[in-house]
Amino acid sequence: MHLSSVATADLPQVWPIVESWLEQACARPGSDITVVDLHALCDAGSATLVLIGPGPVAAGVVQVAEHHDGRRFAAILAVGGAQARAWRHTLAEIEDGARRLGCATVEWIGRRGWARLLPDYAATPTPAGILYTKTLGAA
Repeated sequence: MHLSSVATADLPQVWPIVESWLEQACARPGSDITVVDLHALCDAGSATLVLIGPGPVAAGVVQVAEHHDGRRFAAILAVGGAQARAWRHTLAEIEDGARRLGCATVEWIGRRGWARLLPDYAATPTPAGILYTKTLGAA
């Protein structure tokens, strides 16, 4: 499995393929983002839709942001699709891209069970779910 980013100009063709996966991801308890929000962020160029494939079998939306202290981070806003165990290693590709963009961490909110699958991510309980954080080294 590997990642491929979708150019903003290609969103109208690709979004219908992945929309139901992202809707399911947004419907999970603790999610405070909607599929409409995700589409708007991608359409504005402030987040990136990534396909996980071949196929694709899943999709996600990633956004680079800054903490109040100015540290950049890559936020995985939503991921949905099939065969999660097969594509969890694609996080390494997100981490590599985040490093190249000057991000200090990769962060996302998820379910408790991901902690067993991703022991290199710190897991911190929050009201919205578990905050997973990985500190990145230099690119």
